Amino acid sequence: MKTKVLMACAGLAACGADAQVRPELQQAQFSGQSFHAIRATAITGLTVDGQYVYGRTIELGNNSNSARGTGNIAYDSAWLVDTDGDGFDDPICGDQAGSATLMFPGSRWFFGTSFSVQSMSEDINDSDGTSGFAGATIDSLAFAGVFPICDGGVGGTSEVMQMVVESWDVIDNFPDLDGSDGFQPDSNGVVSPFLQQDLDGDGFIDEFVGGVILTYANTDTDGDGVADQLLSLGSAGYGLFFASSLSSLGVALSAGVDNNADGRMDTGVSFRWTRGAIDTDGDGVADGPLRGGFFPSTRSSFMIWGTASAAPAAAACLAAAGTGVGDGFSDGVVWAEGANMCGDTAGDWSGGGTSPAVDEGHDPSFDVSDFTALVGAPDPLGWMVRINTAGGNPGQDCCDVNQDGACTPADFSAWIAAFNAGLTTCDINQDGACTPADFSAWIAAFNNSSAGNPDMCVF
Repeated sequence: MKTKVLMACAGLAACGADAQVRPELQQAQFSGQSFHAIRATAITGLTVDGQYVYGRTIELGNNSNSARGTGNIAYDSAWLVDTDGDGFDDPICGDQAGSATLMFPGSRWFFGTSFSVQSMSEDINDSDGTSGFAGATIDSLAFAGVFPICDGGVGGTSEVMQMVVESWDVIDNFPDLDGSDGFQPDSNGVVSPFLQQDLDGDGFIDEFVGGVILTYANTDTDGDGVADQLLSLGSAGYGLFFASSLSSLGVALSAGVDNNADGRMDTGVSFRWTRGAIDTDGDGVADGPLRGGFFPSTRSSFMIWGTASAAPAAAACLAAAGTGVGDGFSDGVVWAEGANMCGDTAGDWSGGGTSPAVDEGHDPSFDVSDFTALVGAPDPLGWMVRINTAGGNPGQDCCDVNQDGACTPADFSAWIAAFNAGLTTCDINQDGACTPADFSAWIAAFNNSSAGNPDMCVF
């Protein structure tokens, strides 16, 4: 059995010689602000040199803010439900003692308004902690955080924000951090929480399942008269961010791989804040994740909570039995990063480590934490997120190789290019290989689509 690593510190005293000094965990009230993504782009693959392969982009519109929790709850440490009947999901749990009622905003743990936690990765499972998600398609997401940016949370500044979400097959949920479990640190001493292999030599990381980039832009989606940017309102409490109706992107959660043979599926998810509109090369075009760049938000911080399965019955404070609220399980080992972009004395998660940048290269001494027993309940703590899934990957028209939403002769040229490059979109007969047989399969798919009965593929 692997030993958990306790790296989180209560108060300002370090836990050990190599531990990072971090602010004490605090509580923050829900500010009442909630934002809905206006756009979502699928990530269909990750190359061995770290480049995303993109699928389709969908516009979520400005009138979908009420659709905050579509599909079945797969994993939930956010504990959100519509408690007042207004059509909007609200936090229903209070402090760790479970003393809050459903009449007032609840509290969540965080690290303070002057502290940066900009990326978090964690293992997740369904309610019993042992089963996988059977590759179910992500349908909606919710997460929470505070955003004091560089003005101390007074609300005078803002940043356009994107959230990058990734789904992985294998995460190191009981890290040894010495390379013995396959997560070997590189020459700089940094390591990824996710196993990254290319066993079939196709140039893509086998354990990467897929992802989605959510855009929260300068648009008022909730009718409060405030543009939905990353507003600096840390002093007013945390906000909630939603994205729904995502199933058409076909982004799945891991079906489950028990890499450690410990009886638990090692499914992992990564969330990263980014500034979505920065022109770094002076060409007048914003450079963000969709243009090959990742730019940390000035000072964002995730909220921390836990699933119902980790909490004593007295602290569960669920709305009602059988709602699915609080479903899921995590071992509580958090891989996180943060960078102080304000140039002041505020803290950041990676500060003091050999990998201070938010680059998904985690310094084991600073960027990996286990909050087990840090507070009374729930135990363990993790980042605050809810993931809902649809019944399965709906797939797309097999003919539509260029993924423009239509079956046209242009897809023939796209199939030739995919065949020559060995891309997954070449596999029309869905046998897991790109072969000449897929040419005949594409012809059949074109004819079936033209007849109004398209074949469905999952690329």
